[in-house]
Amino acid sequence: MLKELREEKLLLSLDEVSEMLGISYGTARNFTFEQNMQVRIGRRTFVHRAKLEKWINDQVK
Repeated sequence: MLKELREEKLLLSLDEVSEMLGISYGTARNFTFEQNMQVRIGRRTFVHRAKLEKWINDQVK
C-alpha cells in the first residue's frame, strides 16, 4: 500500500528522485533546477513528478 501511495505522489523529494534515477543528490538538484521541475514549499524543494516523467518519456522517443 505504501508503494501505491508513492506512485500517486504529485511531488517527489530530491532524495527520491536521486534514488529513482540512480544519480547523486547534487546531480538531481542541478538537473531538476535546470529543467524547471522544482517546486519550493517553504525551505523544502520538491520535484514535480509529471514534469520529470514527461522529460524521461521525451528522451526515449
